[in-house]
Amino acid sequence: MARDWAAHDPDPETAAYVLGLLEDPARAAELQSRFSGPLTFGTAGLRGEVGAGESRMNRAVVTRATYGLMDWLGRQVEGPRVVIGCDARHGSSDFYTTAAEVISAAGGTALLLPPCLPTPVTAFAVRALHADAGIMITASHNPRTDNGYKVYLGGRVATGVADGVQIVPPCRCRDHGVHYSGLPSRPDRA
Repeated sequence: MARDWAAHDPDPETAAYVLGLLEDPARAAELQSRFSGPLTFGTAGLRGEVGAGESRMNRAVVTRATYGLMDWLGRQVEGPRVVIGCDARHGSSDFYTTAAEVISAAGGTALLLPPCLPTPVTAFAVRALHADAGIMITASHNPRTDNGYKVYLGGRVATGVADGVQIVPPCRCRDHGVHYSGLPSRPDRA
């Protein structure tokens, strides 16, 4: 799995780091910790230590998260508009640029806020700019070695009081046979 990850990692530095771990049996525990499972959405997003591997925040994780968001948004609305903001943490500007590239490649419009803004500005911008979603690259109050990826919905996918809200962790409502991925379904869309 780690070799495959490195082969598809858009960042040559983190890809090389993973390949280096694979070459050194003495670092097997570190390799295992970096591939102990993908980061999952918690309170409004992903958070983790910045570094190589699926269990860390890096450009590959941001690429995959943004692709997933755009896949979902593209099934809800045509030509999604997504606001992107970032703070001044380590890696934030790279993750900000990566998210914008994925949004554009997926046929969406990336609305880039100036870098190094406080988190609430992104939520406000989602509403003020009538964007369908917002991404804020920040780890808020978490350790300085961490970074994160928050998602807000708005525009044509979350209206009224839901406009500009953070998404919530996934859950399964087995009693009702419903899977809620944290992103609301639109009954008027297939």
